[in-house]
Amino acid sequence: MITQEERILLFAALFHDIGKFEQRCTNRHVPHQELGAQLIDEFKMQINKILGDGNPIDQVKNLIMDHHNRDKSYNLLNILKFADYLSASERVDFNEEDDFKDKWSHKFLSSLYSKIYLNSKDVKKTRYYEHKELSKKDYNTLVPAFESEEDLKSGNHTYTNATFNKFKSELKSVLEFYEDDEDFQSFINLILILFEKYMWCIPDFTGSDVTDISLFNHIKDVAGISHAILKSDNSNENKLNLIIGDLPGIQKYIFNVSLIKPAKVLRGRSIYVQILIRQFAAIFLRCLGLTEANLIMFAGGKFYILAQESENFKSLFDDAKNKIDSILIENFKYQLSFSAAYQTFDYNSLKNGQETFGGIIDKTSYKLNQQRNKQFSSVLFGKNSFNENNFILDADYVKRDGDSDKVKCAVTGLPINMGREEKLPDTDGDEIIDRQVLNEIRIGQNIPKSNVVVEFSENYDSVLQVEQIKSYKQSDQKVRRILLNPELDELLKKENLKKEILRNTFILEVANYTSTTVDENKRKNNVMEFDQMEDLNNGAKFMTLIKGDVDNLGLIMSLGLFDDQKNLTAISRTTTLSNHLKYFFSFSLNGFLTEWERGEYVKKTVDDGYINDQKVYTVFAGGDDLMLVCPQSSSLKLVEALNNTFNNFVCNNKEVHISYSLTNFKHNTPIRIVADMAEQNQKDAKSDLMAKDMLKRIDYDNALFNAENDKAAIKLFDTSIKNNLINNILTLKKDLVKWEKDENNKVSQGVLRNLLYFAKIMQDYERTKDTQLLMWHPKLNYMINRVLKKNNSEYHNPEIEPFFEKSLMLNKKDSAEDIVIEQILYPVICETIYGTRNS
Repeated sequence: MITQEERILLFAALFHDIGKFEQRCTNRHVPHQELGAQLIDEFKMQINKILGDGNPIDQVKNLIMDHHNRDKSYNLLNILKFADYLSASERVDFNEEDDFKDKWSHKFLSSLYSKIYLNSKDVKKTRYYEHKELSKKDYNTLVPAFESEEDLKSGNHTYTNATFNKFKSELKSVLEFYEDDEDFQSFINLILILFEKYMWCIPDFTGSDVTDISLFNHIKDVAGISHAILKSDNSNENKLNLIIGDLPGIQKYIFNVSLIKPAKVLRGRSIYVQILIRQFAAIFLRCLGLTEANLIMFAGGKFYILAQESENFKSLFDDAKNKIDSILIENFKYQLSFSAAYQTFDYNSLKNGQETFGGIIDKTSYKLNQQRNKQFSSVLFGKNSFNENNFILDADYVKRDGDSDKVKCAVTGLPINMGREEKLPDTDGDEIIDRQVLNEIRIGQNIPKSNVVVEFSENYDSVLQVEQIKSYKQSDQKVRRILLNPELDELLKKENLKKEILRNTFILEVANYTSTTVDENKRKNNVMEFDQMEDLNNGAKFMTLIKGDVDNLGLIMSLGLFDDQKNLTAISRTTTLSNHLKYFFSFSLNGFLTEWERGEYVKKTVDDGYINDQKVYTVFAGGDDLMLVCPQSSSLKLVEALNNTFNNFVCNNKEVHISYSLTNFKHNTPIRIVADMAEQNQKDAKSDLMAKDMLKRIDYDNALFNAENDKAAIKLFDTSIKNNLINNILTLKKDLVKWEKDENNKVSQGVLRNLLYFAKIMQDYERTKDTQLLMWHPKLNYMINRVLKKNNSEYHNPEIEPFFEKSLMLNKKDSAEDIVIEQILYPVICETIYGTRNS
């Protein structure tokens, strides 16, 4: 139960800087504290209903008016002031912080990714976001494109009075959503959704060019910090806890599929585990008596909660973890496990600069890693007692009549517990699956593009409905719900806010794009199966699993915002950094893939004149990694376009980059084997090209973490190549494919196979330095003279001469261009052979 005092503080925290948003929209030259108090007055009737009896609204207004007043001091105000500082600590020296009088110079949010420094001393160009609502309709808004505020001051990129009036109309609807005490948590969720929609791109501070914390993240974090401080015991003064929760090994779980056609279930499993960790975060918040404002980060299968330090904190923490363990045992039979850890810290040390928030995250992460080998310890060992019966899974399995063997799930190949057997949908046979797999198939079959409600039974053991808001029908029974990819304009309409489905419903953004087909009954939006994608290849019929993850993300989060001049690791700067990365792997990725399939990125890479192969299936994307499946012939083009988009998103900061692996497979290869191969390929890509002797060089090599020196690479045909060479591969492949199809220049399939043989020998020579392998050169020279040249030693086609003459110069490293060709020759020939097969 959230007390009235907690509600007053939460309201004051959520609206303490709301006047800044009005300033950005209207240019009203009134201090933001006064504007905030005026807005509270405007909605006095609705807010009084939420806050309860007495005259609490005056307390809220006083807190807003006084939160920069150094002459006033009382309990809730002191908490709000302290939380405001902890959120964004660089502003402490300003008395009136950003009133219009002398500090009204910067209106646009700059990207933190243009300010990350690991070891480089290069000056990075600051980039800014335009003022636009968070929307899936224009995902390019999330890419900071402007290099100066002057570029943005035309008025075309700025919020207006109309924007603020629209915001107030939607705020009124959200406030009127509240009916009784049970709605308070849901109300907080909706307020945060509304604030994020408008304020994700607004700077919290305009007093200097350090405008890199979003007003949304600042407001949210101040509310969460304030609430956590208020709920802490006086005996534990100045202490808070950071909690990290994690579902380790989720990719292994996702790919534990034996179906020949896994498309529907893979995406369902991927989205389900993201839903699961989101629900687990909610369990912790409920147990601790906190709100969504305390969920400061959520990404990549992990959640981060800022919580109180109190006498009963440990028991509340254990209670939440035990509830989660029970859910996993009941529904997953130990296939999935949950880890959680917390770090108690002194927030005065944070304030005084003796500790950084990145350092606190590192300490908590270290404890989390220690817990990975202690899953289900409370169940297995009880209260410090050992009982061997706890290690025996007491279960009755489904068996067929007259058969002693257990019935195995048609999707996972695992035995099915009695009472959990279900029929595999959309099949004529008698294949049986576990109920949990059916849950995942139901989600996977319904492609959740926006405003999709997933309804669960109260104990999470069944998915009851997967419907868009407009067609969802309210259940009579007690259920749990999550709303996937809400379209904010639609969600915040009055008619939708009045629906019961938004009560006790949690929000989740997921990358879910997949190419679709029309089935034999002319039903649209069916997930395209891998065998259908495979047939669309331009060349050999193979699929590719693309795996990518952001390099050094932990280092970036803990040290990337800290340099010799200034500590930029304030809590809200870290959460803004994480939030914007989340935007890339959800909003931006879905929008990018939509445009990719339409062929709008072809000319931004190398146009091979073929776009029918540009189909894609998102397995997983979140936090710092992604997995996509596509036809082999389009895979390298897709990685090139995606990498260019990511580089724009991170402001072309050379120290922020992604490593990839491309693993080719036939559609009927067991997907779990493909996933294992992709994992190993990515490890190889990172280790092959990581900077050598890193520890020795770190003090003096300023470019150590730059993409060209670090592990940013792509693993392709057993070759690790720097990302900046992908375009060279595509260009050279395009030429070779064209030459092979032209009978006049004699570059035949046989010539390509010989080139492949020679390229492999070159690779082996570079690896071993065995001089016997230098025989490739006379052999290649002989082939060129015999096959590609006329009797007068001229090439049949002069167009091919530069490439083959350069090939004869390889291993000599006379020029940078020769070195590039040597590095990429083997994968280029492999790509070309694939591209010319079946042509």
